Formats: sequence, structure tokens, C-alpha cells
Amino acid sequence: MGAVTGFFALRHAPETIRPSLQAGLTSAVTVLVSCAVFGPHVGAISLFGSMLALWEADRPLWARVRNAVMIASSMSVSMILGVLVAPYRWATLPLIVGMVLLTTVIYYAFMLTRGPGPLHLFYAATLGTFFGADQTLGWQIVHVIAFATFFTGLLTVLILLVGLSHPERDAVAAAREKVDAYRDGTASRTDAYRAVNRAWVTLQSAWPATGGAAHRAREKELLAINRTLAVTVLAAAGDRAPVRDLAPDTPILVGRPGFRFLLAHAVRPNSVAWFTAWRMAIAAGAAGLISEIAGIGHPYWAVLTATLVLHQWIDRRATTRRAAQRAVGTILGLGIVAVVTWIDPGPWTVIVVVIVCVIAMDLLLPLNYAVALIFVTPMSLLSIEATGQGGSLGSLLGDRLYDTLIGAAVAVVVTWATSRWFPERLLRAQSRRVEAATVAVETMTDEQAVGESGRRARAELVYELLHHLGVVERAAGDDPRLDARTRAEHNLLDRGYLALARVWCEPRLTT
Repeated sequence: MGAVTGFFALRHAPETIRPSLQAGLTSAVTVLVSCAVFGPHVGAISLFGSMLALWEADRPLWARVRNAVMIASSMSVSMILGVLVAPYRWATLPLIVGMVLLTTVIYYAFMLTRGPGPLHLFYAATLGTFFGADQTLGWQIVHVIAFATFFTGLLTVLILLVGLSHPERDAVAAAREKVDAYRDGTASRTDAYRAVNRAWVTLQSAWPATGGAAHRAREKELLAINRTLAVTVLAAAGDRAPVRDLAPDTPILVGRPGFRFLLAHAVRPNSVAWFTAWRMAIAAGAAGLISEIAGIGHPYWAVLTATLVLHQWIDRRATTRRAAQRAVGTILGLGIVAVVTWIDPGPWTVIVVVIVCVIAMDLLLPLNYAVALIFVTPMSLLSIEATGQGGSLGSLLGDRLYDTLIGAAVAVVVTWATSRWFPERLLRAQSRRVEAATVAVETMTDEQAVGESGRRARAELVYELLHHLGVVERAAGDDPRLDARTRAEHNLLDRGYLALARVWCEPRLTT
């Protein structure tokens, strides 16, 4: 009984309620407006485009504007590709696999932390291949999704009008809280650096609105927080070198590394981004092929399940649990669909049910994956049934069940088949990158330390260090033989963070 209650237990995370409710309500408004414009039968599918509300939810105004244009355009283009390829059934699965590979690498190279994952970037193409079987309907759906994504983007921007500087203020406050907690011994050094780095990224993403007095005041405040972090790291290491007072040339982080660094980091053979991408692509291809051969009517659901289970590299036991949660949540959700369709409500009543499910999903997803899936299933199935493309109720429920089981099983098989050899390779490769980035900072001259090359080197080292701890923990979780390496890897982290802190020391900067 304890295992069952634990399976459905909600995580205590009150801080997620406000942003989750905001995203859910934004999606709800988009669905309602889309249904009013296009009608409830076609407009229901707008819920997919409304998922744009989950992107850049805590970033400044201009970051949201750029994000809305970029993600809305990407999702629309992705769906157009799916509709164009749909008449050539033999080409649909290769397109989907290619899109999974490409968009996953792009996401983990450039968009990490900006959205919930690469799913939306390739799933639009997958939906396009399904609805494109009827080209007239397919192009209607393209128009609906394009409208929904851009309308949702507009809403996410309008939300900021009641508090234009809230994201910057909140990011700096979060950085201060984590650094103070690290100094008091109640938070990890990695969490403190992650919060500070995220705050720098948030402030810089406010461009072009970065010239005002309020913005400069926040930069100065964050600079002081960054200095406190360096002092704390030095003290923990027993380094009593004096730390300089704040000045215009005080070294600061530069947030994200440059484009070339991020791209090269992602496409290396033993990078986490590439490892995640090719595992997802293999699982998508295998799940889709099995579903096609079995004659199941919605193979893209098998693709969706397999890729959702694998879209983040977690250890194999956690992945197996996630697959089980996906399957159980879907089965329970099918019961809701059966009840709703048995009642036979009108189209607008169905839209209300879809909206309730959207809000419930957004609220519950950070708290328990399985419970959230109970609402994802009716949300998805009812919106598809509204278009008239779902087929009979029996076939719709059966397809969802079988495709979910196929996708979950394929994801588990791919995980266990690749978790014995690859984690060690990823860990060794990441260790080499941390070592190289640390040496680059340690060997900087005094002039370089306060110059552009020094700032770039520190940004790259922070990026490697923040990635490294996650790789160490996940690799050891996947392969217990790597436990013996964890001490050495933590020593490497100590060295890297100390190198960052020593850049603030006066002797180095004033010689």
C-alpha cells in the first residue's frame, strides 16, 4: 500500500503553484479565443499551440517577445513540414526521427532552461503527419496552431505589463537567497552558482531595456552578491587572500557562453545533448515502426510516449519509474475520456473539460508526473476527437492505450540497453572539459582576468561546472561502478569553483 501511495504522492512545492496557474490560465484563454475564431471542432487543437505559455515564463519582456516569435515560428514550420510529408506515408517516420534528433540537439545546446523540453519543437511535425492525411484539415490545423502560438506569445508579454521588472527583481532576489543559504550552510555551492548565473542571464536577456537606472542598480546588487559568493568559496577553501572592493572593472560572469562554444559542446560524440538526442531518435523510430507494423491508428502517440520518457537523461531506475507513471496515468485518464464521451456532451462542454484538464495538468506536473498524466490523456484525446479524426471511441481509447504501452516499453529497453557503457564515457568526457576550462581560468594573466577573454573563460567554466555535477550524479545512478570516481570528480569541482573565486582576489588583479 505504501508503494501505491508513494507512486501518487504529491511533491511539496508551493512555489510552483503561481507560475503553473498562470500558464494554465494563459492556455485556457488561448483555447477559448481559438474556438471562438475557428469553431470548437477545429479550435480545440489550439491547446498544443497554447503550450507556448510554458516557455520563458520567468524572463523579462524582450526575452519573451523574442521567444514568442522564435518558438511560434518553429512550431508552425515544424507542423507545415509534417503536413507536406503526410501524403507520402513512407517518409513520415524518417521525418519525425530527423526532427527529434535535430530539435533535441538545438534545445539542449541553446534553449536549456528556456522551456519544458524539446517536445513542442518536433511534436508539431508529428501532429502534421497525422492531420495531413486529410490535406484540407491539415492546413486548417496549421492555421489554428500558428494563431494559437502567436496569440499565447502575446498573452505572455501582456502579463508583464503589470510588473515589467518582476523577472529581473525575482532573479536577483533568488540569487541572494541561495548565496546567503550557502554561506549559512543550508544550500550547496552549485545551487548558489546556478542562481547567480541564472540572474546574470536574466538581466542580460532584458536587452534592449538595459540602460535605465533601475537595471544598473540591479546589476550592482547582483555584482555584490557575486562577490559574496566568491568570498564564501575562498573561506571554505581556507584561502585568506584579500578580495577587492567593487569597481567598474570588477570581474563578473557573462551568463551564457557564446554560440560556437554551445554548438561545439552539444555535438561532441560524448556530450549529454547528443546522447539524449540519439537515444530519443532511436526510441521514436522504434516505437513508431512497431505501432505502424501493428496497425495501430495513432503511431505518433507511441513516438510521443517514448520521447517524453527519455527527453531528460535520468538514471535507468528513475526512467523505468517515469515510464510506469506514464502508463498508469494514461490508463486512468482513459477512464475519464470514456465517462465524458458516454455522457455525450456538446462541443462547448468538451472545450470546458479540455480547459479544466489543461489547468490541472499545469498545476500537477511539477508535483507528480503520474497524477498529471490522468488529465493529459483526456485533454489530448478530446481535442483530437473534436476534429473528427479520432475514429470511433473504442479505437481511440485502444490506440492510446496500446501506443502508450509500446512507447513506454521501448523507452525502458533503450534506457537499459545504453546505460551500461555510455554513462562512463559521458563522465570521462565531461571531466576532461571541466579540467580544460579550469586550467584556462587558472592560467589567465592579470590583464586577461579583467578582459573579455577572461570573462568568456569564466562563463565557460561555470557552464561546465554546473553541468558536471549533474553528469556525475546521473552517471553513478546509471552505473554503480562509477561510485568510486565521485570523490575525484567532486575534487575537480572544488578546484574549478576555487579558480573562479580567486579571480576576485586583489593580488591577481592589481599586479
